[in-house]
Amino acid sequence: MIKLTDLILEAKDQPKAVIMAGGAGAGKSYLLNQLDLGGIQSFNPDNYVEDPNHPGYKNLSKATAQTNQDVAQAIDSRSSFVWDTTASNPAKVKELLAAGYDVYMVMVYTHPMISYISNFKRERNIPGAAVFQTWRNVYQLIADYNKMLKGNLSIFVNDRGGEYDQEVKGFNVAAKNGAEGIADYLQAYNKKNDVGTSTFRKPIELTQDQEQEFLKDTQGMDWDKESYGEDRAIKDTWLKAYEKNGVGPGADKLKAAIVKYRDNKDKQNQREKEVLDNIADMVYSPVFQELLKHSTSAEIDSNVQNFLA
Repeated sequence: MIKLTDLILEAKDQPKAVIMAGGAGAGKSYLLNQLDLGGIQSFNPDNYVEDPNHPGYKNLSKATAQTNQDVAQAIDSRSSFVWDTTASNPAKVKELLAAGYDVYMVMVYTHPMISYISNFKRERNIPGAAVFQTWRNVYQLIADYNKMLKGNLSIFVNDRGGEYDQEVKGFNVAAKNGAEGIADYLQAYNKKNDVGTSTFRKPIELTQDQEQEFLKDTQGMDWDKESYGEDRAIKDTWLKAYEKNGVGPGADKLKAAIVKYRDNKDKQNQREKEVLDNIADMVYSPVFQELLKHSTSAEIDSNVQNFLA
């Protein structure tokens, strides 16, 4: 008997893509393991992030870029596939549709605080600000994707069995005070649980000789050595010049690097505040909550199988 997945793999004239979408820590992999999609090639940046023999190892940007290349090659060959992605960029889905693909999206939704907690419980985790930005960017697109895909969209609401109900309630109460309330709540949560630092951080490492030269060049210079970002900015500027010319770039350029970092940090802080304000509105929006029509894993599997048939 010919398996359904074998038929799909051979159907070059009408290739199909199943997109597993959702924010960081939503539980896409958990749901994917409950769907009968064996035999169809699957693309996921995590495969490269976790591969010590690949340039994308512990480097999410490179891993994502490689996955995008893999998807592009699959499209060129008219192959069907499963794509595990945040789906925060609708242009990627539009490209699939323009290439003649039938697309079914499974959106895994979870509360922003559950995404945050789940992210930092993982062995590798992205910065907290990135969790919330991705969460906002993805779930604001639910109505757009439903229209774009003509209803080929299922939503699985993952509440982790109520494990984090207390934290969710605390977040929701804090959200009544907007971004400031959420930020204060997260600060207290991070301190209590000793979390909040991303494993993707890459401090600038200097050799002993480089460290001595760097200290000479920055003597009397004022910067926040306890700030990961600010310390990295000045060391990165110094090291690039030193490796190229054998000397540092000069005090003026190092001071300029600090000023540039602080300006960018101020803008980043403002963007993060706007994202949290937006999330606070979404949490209490009845219109947004109405979009979250839950389907069970069994129902979603049935929908996907019908789509692939």
